[in-house]
Amino acid sequence: MDFRFYTKVRVRYSDTDAQGHVYFANYLAYFDIATTDYMKAIGYSYDKLLEENLDFFTVETLCRYKGRAFFDDSLKVFARISKIGNSSFRYDLAITKEDSGEMVAEGYIVNVMVDKNTEKPARVPDGFREAVKKFEGKFSS
Repeated sequence: MDFRFYTKVRVRYSDTDAQGHVYFANYLAYFDIATTDYMKAIGYSYDKLLEENLDFFTVETLCRYKGRAFFDDSLKVFARISKIGNSSFRYDLAITKEDSGEMVAEGYIVNVMVDKNTEKPARVPDGFREAVKKFEGKFSS
């Protein structure tokens, strides 16, 4: 895996289902934690976007389930921005068990930048692009 960033998540009992493993929809919540922490790590937090009168909408997600996680497992949730378009950007994501490195899930999220007031698509700001480029060293545009 070619990720420079990850955040840790510990599986809570409430994250599991009747079968005893993480309920499938909770992997998207773990992805959300990682994308929020990623923005902070690159120095361009969600609050900074809001200050610039911008926001974003999630327009597409995919999660492929590769294994199972259980209550009290420690997970690493990896994130990177792999592509930035005019108004959209894509996160690639992966989840592994911290102790074994076993792949649990992988996927992506596509967001579209919007003007906070009009909710119309807006150009991804240059500062955001530069923060990603500086952190990742590269990305597709």
